[in-house]
Amino acid sequence: MLLTKATATTSMMWSRRYGACTGPRPTTKRSAVHLAQSTTSTTTSENDWPTEVRDASGRLLRRGPITAADIRDYNTTFSSLLKEYAYVVDESWVTGTIPPEMYGTYYRNGPGLQVDNPRYRRHTFDGDGMVLSLAFRNGRAYFRNRFVRTDGFVKEQAAGRPLFRNAFTRGAADGFPLFNPFDLSFKNVANTGVVLWAGGLYALWEGGLPYAMNPRSLETLGETRMGGALRGSNFGGHYKVVEEADGSNRLVGFSTASSFGGSSITFYEFAEDGSLLHETTHPLQGVSLAFIHDMTVSEHYYIFVLSAVDFDAAKFVTSYLLSQCSVAECLTFNPAKSSWVVLVPRPGRPSGRVLQPKQLEMTPCFSFHLSNAFEVERDPQPGNPQLPSQPRQTAPLVVVDTLPWQEVSFSTTQYTYGPEYYWGRSRSHLVRVVCDPDAGTATSQQLMRRAAEFCVNDPRVNSRQHRIIWVGCDMVDHAKAFGHLQAIARLEIDPRVGLRKGAGTDALSNPEGVSEGVSLDVWYPGDRCFPGEPMFVPRPGSSREGDGWLLVVVHNAATQKAEVNILDAQNLSGGPLAVIHLPHRLPSGLHGSWSSEFMGPEDEPGVGVGASPTWQELGTIRAL
Repeated sequence: MLLTKATATTSMMWSRRYGACTGPRPTTKRSAVHLAQSTTSTTTSENDWPTEVRDASGRLLRRGPITAADIRDYNTTFSSLLKEYAYVVDESWVTGTIPPEMYGTYYRNGPGLQVDNPRYRRHTFDGDGMVLSLAFRNGRAYFRNRFVRTDGFVKEQAAGRPLFRNAFTRGAADGFPLFNPFDLSFKNVANTGVVLWAGGLYALWEGGLPYAMNPRSLETLGETRMGGALRGSNFGGHYKVVEEADGSNRLVGFSTASSFGGSSITFYEFAEDGSLLHETTHPLQGVSLAFIHDMTVSEHYYIFVLSAVDFDAAKFVTSYLLSQCSVAECLTFNPAKSSWVVLVPRPGRPSGRVLQPKQLEMTPCFSFHLSNAFEVERDPQPGNPQLPSQPRQTAPLVVVDTLPWQEVSFSTTQYTYGPEYYWGRSRSHLVRVVCDPDAGTATSQQLMRRAAEFCVNDPRVNSRQHRIIWVGCDMVDHAKAFGHLQAIARLEIDPRVGLRKGAGTDALSNPEGVSEGVSLDVWYPGDRCFPGEPMFVPRPGSSREGDGWLLVVVHNAATQKAEVNILDAQNLSGGPLAVIHLPHRLPSGLHGSWSSEFMGPEDEPGVGVGASPTWQELGTIRAL
């Protein structure tokens, strides 16, 4: 019973992370999650490392090796923000011009409070969730941030010290020698995702239930089962919003469960009014631990990856029970175990097709994040796929873009790695997987040589064919060496990539660093700058894929403050249209969302009788 409970809890928590938390979140994950050394030798000489390369205008194209100074800079992204604010962005803080037609609200969640004191250091993935909003209207911006008042957060703030166990941190809750190994309850940190749906704002963390928040004030309203739809103990940190043929939108999310009877995954589809339309539970045959962080959706399928990870019961007994590892460290990558792309039919599709679940074998990997997926109908002539034309009863090909790691371990924290980490070890790459449900195959093609994480696409094409992906990437661009995610890349992908007969040019062998049929545009904010997940903002009135802006929050290690960059989503290398220089730091975040609703102040701050002030400090958070 004890082991089963640990397995179930760990599975729910670790469905993601930054995903890991950011598996390697682009940046956050990478430092926070240690990727086990690959079979590539790590014996290097000075001449093995890449050198800095610039173009004729001086723009950096590739950078040299990661140094100890780079790591010190990067680790400052994990510092806490102990203030909550609400203010109007002053025009003097803006370089360039905020597009006046940008209208709506950007939300982002992430671990805003880190515990780092002489006795106790909490893994960054275990930091308390802080949601920020940045609302745009008429060329102006309005900022607000609030911590999610989870039950654990409120009690620890009152006590002034850590009280609760966490999934990724070793030992007792407050660092004292006393350790109760039989206490398998973990704090809901509500720090992974955020979504505005049916008038409610939800802070998400896969290890527990969502927390509802006021979408304008960011006041925490409490834990929720979303109208009673969630009957289990968790709801994933990732989701998809898809547009149906009638123009309506659906929120698609998931939860996982593990018990003596085995593991399962449940998918939910919510209507725009918040009502539950579909609930589909899929058993995971032969899986004792459901370790799923993300999912995606095509027209007819829910799609996720079962990674090659086992729960190490021996390590749990010999190390965890002696406080020598965290529960997350009992999850071990198994290179002898296959990974699987799993396709689960969506109910009630307009085509009326009756399709069967499929589990397609992949090379062993660990996949934190998936981008979009779309379907390709089979042409009457075998082997020549084409885009959908008319309904058929054969299963379509399913194209999935994802970010697998060749291998992974969870034993390294933000405190315990050095420059050697960035040579010859596993890292995540952007990969296209073409699934053939009828043949039972899944073939993969790497799209880009650079290390990558935090992929996003234009949400208006979710579940349909896409051509453009934006992703966090490194600037080292080397077959063996890699670096922090210090840049944002735009990839434009020919729809035939992965579907052509014969092998295309591999990203590793192509001097341009991308597969045949892929074009690349990269924006680099600077040597001491670390961008988070990019967020695409559609241009109002346009339906063309990729027409809009990219919002990117950057941590500047030189100033120890945050910069919000607004880029033309079609021309990243052209540089920002505007940079908002915030007067404070923003800790490294995880995942965000964009809403076309303006959720800034209801009045005009500083204007008229009774108007709210242009600057407010809403509160101060206790360091633990």
